[in-house]
Amino acid sequence: MARARSIKPSFYKNEHLAECEPMARLLFIGLWTLADRDGRLEHRPLRIKAELFPYENCDIASLLKQLADRGFVRAYESGDVKVLEVCKFREHQRCHPDEKGDGLPPPPESAVFPVENAKPGNPTHEPGNPTHEPGSFPSICASFLLPSSSFPLPFSSCAPSSPAPRAGSEPTHAVRWSASAGWEGISDSDLAEWAAAYPAADIPVELARATQWLKANPKKAKKSNWRKWLTTSWLNNCQDRGGTHRERGVKQDGRRSAADAAAEWKRAAEDPEVAKRRAEFIALKSQKAGGPA
Repeated sequence: MARARSIKPSFYKNEHLAECEPMARLLFIGLWTLADRDGRLEHRPLRIKAELFPYENCDIASLLKQLADRGFVRAYESGDVKVLEVCKFREHQRCHPDEKGDGLPPPPESAVFPVENAKPGNPTHEPGNPTHEPGSFPSICASFLLPSSSFPLPFSSCAPSSPAPRAGSEPTHAVRWSASAGWEGISDSDLAEWAAAYPAADIPVELARATQWLKANPKKAKKSNWRKWLTTSWLNNCQDRGGTHRERGVKQDGRRSAADAAAEWKRAAEDPEVAKRRAEFIALKSQKAGGPA
C-alpha cells in the first residue's frame, strides 16, 4: 500500500544523487511511498516496476544498482525474506504516529559497514547522504544478488540510526498498558500533575478502574498514545461526571441529575394541591375542545 511522503528542497542539490540518471532519482522518490515507516519494502523489482513505472520501459534492477552504489538503498536477505531498505529513511520522513510497519526484518547484526568519509560538498543532512565514496565498498560488506540480474547490490554504508523524535509525539518515558503488566511509565510527577488537574478523581482508583475496563474490552486496548487517552478521555470524563466518589444523583456543578429529577416529579404527583391543579387544567382543556365539562 502506497503512502504519502514528503520531499525536501535539498533533494535536488544532493551531489551523489545527481550522478544517477533521472529515472533512478524518480525511482528513489517512489520507493519512499512503497516503504513502511521503517523505510523497508519487499525486494521485488518486477513488483516495484509495476507499482511505480507501469507505462515505462525501464530496467529497475540497473536503476536500483545506481542508488545502491551511492548508498541510498541497500538490499539484504533475512531467512526467506528479501528486503530493500531506504537508508536514513526515518531521519527525513515524519510518518503518522498511527502508521504501522509491514513487519519486515531489520538488517542482520553481522553486517559490517564502511566508515563515513569526509568528501567536501556532501552536507550530512541531505536525504540519503552516503557515507562512502561510490564504488569503495570494502570486501567485508555483505552483498546480495538481485533477482533476474547479474550484478550484486551491496549493503550501503548507512548504518541503522535512531529516528528523529516527531514533533508532538510521546516522550521517551511513555505511558504504556498491558493486560499482564498493567500501567507502566507513570511517574510520581505524573500522579501529582493529574491530581492537580483532576481534583475530583482519585487517581489510583481510576487507574484500577481503567485497567478493569480495558481487560473487559480487549478490542479497545490498542492505543497509540496511552498518556493522551488516560488524561483527556478517562480522567477528564471522571472529572466531568463528578469525580470518583460522587454521590448518586449529585453532580459536581450542583445541577440535578436524572435520578433527582425523577424523584422530584414523583413527590409533586403525590401532592394534593398539585393533583387539584392538574384536574382543573384537564377540565379546562376539555371545554376548549368541545367535550363535557
